[in-house]
Amino acid sequence: MATQAQTPEQQRRWVRPLVPIVALLAIVIVFLLIGNAVASLQGEEASAPTRWLPYVLAGGLIAYGLGVAFGEPALWRVGTREVVYMAVGAALYGVLSWATNLIQLPSISLVSLRPAVVVPIFFGLTFGPAVGFFTGFVGNILGDALTGWGVFPTWNLGNGLMGLVPGLIMAFRNRERATDAVLAIVALVAAFAMVLLFLFPDTEILLGSGTAGMFWWIPPLGLALIVVIRYVFRSNRELAAAQVWGALGIVAGIGFAAIADIWWNGYTFTTTFLGQFVPAAGANLINAAILLPFLIAGWSAAQSRAGR
Repeated sequence: MATQAQTPEQQRRWVRPLVPIVALLAIVIVFLLIGNAVASLQGEEASAPTRWLPYVLAGGLIAYGLGVAFGEPALWRVGTREVVYMAVGAALYGVLSWATNLIQLPSISLVSLRPAVVVPIFFGLTFGPAVGFFTGFVGNILGDALTGWGVFPTWNLGNGLMGLVPGLIMAFRNRERATDAVLAIVALVAAFAMVLLFLFPDTEILLGSGTAGMFWWIPPLGLALIVVIRYVFRSNRELAAAQVWGALGIVAGIGFAAIADIWWNGYTFTTTFLGQFVPAAGANLINAAILLPFLIAGWSAAQSRAGR
């Protein structure tokens, strides 16, 4: 049986993301090189490009897949306006992250209490996935450099995804159905975290005192906040959708970074999931659930005053 030939538009869907993805990879490589140079000047250990390049390429493949799946040209447009928002977002995220990076959470790595996580999520939701990615990726490099921590490529990419993924909401016409599907994904991840915490509560948390069992309350609380906001604010569909998609960005971004550390740092899956993903994603979910509505409300008010 003959296969149906692809239309020109379908063919462009596969080719269209290549130019922005190549540009994205170039930006990522340049900023990682700059970040490593700064880390060396600060006396921190710098990572050789041969070590982090495979993770960058893996992130590029993920971005290409997203570009094909959500291939509307307007979604990925980067003009003068978007460049300005990228610079503002990255600067805000970097400085605000630096301000709270020293508030450490029990974990096996440098996981901090970071209310500023709402910044890349908001910029992705409001200005698109490209702006969200740049805000999270470059902002995280800046914040870590100001703190004197050095450069962590997998976590920089994870922060970028945390801003990129929420911006994909713009590709959906039926946002109600898409949001319910996303909520189901977040719920499954939270349920998996609860099961893993129940099975392995004695996993050691090396940079804190105690074991992973101390985090038993984080997954149900984070899920409860998202579900409550999703259904209590049904009359405000934009806010509800923003919260749920922001949660997906956190799960995807922190998940990428934590899983990548299986190869980067030699952790087991259980150790990185319970010792990094749960505390980092849990704290971020709570911060975003509390702070995102204020940012969205403030932006809406500013737009109304400006007559837009």
